[in-house]
Amino acid sequence: MAQSSLCGRLSGEYEIKVSADKCFQFWSLPYHLANVCPKMINKVDLIEGEWGKPGCVIVWDYNFGGERVSVKEKMEVIDYDNKRVEFTAIEGNLLQAFKSFKLIVAFTSKGKGCSSVCSLEYEKLNENIPDPTEILDVVDMDVNKAIEASFN
Repeated sequence: MAQSSLCGRLSGEYEIKVSADKCFQFWSLPYHLANVCPKMINKVDLIEGEWGKPGCVIVWDYNFGGERVSVKEKMEVIDYDNKRVEFTAIEGNLLQAFKSFKLIVAFTSKGKGCSSVCSLEYEKLNENIPDPTEILDVVDMDVNKAIEASFN
């Protein structure tokens, strides 16, 4: 990614009262997220490859900012040992504002639950585009809260 004021990285950490293995399973097989977050995520479809395998291509159909939007992403990394997934946007609404956009989610065991670290790496198309802090909040807190609630 080019180095300029248009490039950025945001990270957030959220503690979840669910094991790292269970949380990672939701993110490594993201069609499960539509079941626990039906108000946010309408569906996740596999377009190419195989679920749970690096390189597969998926399309998220979700609600954001009062609108129904979609993004096609390639799951570049699905690291079962380190419980880490990386999604790179290749088509869709996100790329109307960003030249590149990557979501990284990793889980680490912590007591009876885990810690989730979500990071966004991006390059904005221009300086008028705000940093995607709202996207980070939805992914890091709202989706992970829904995962946690599904076990209670």
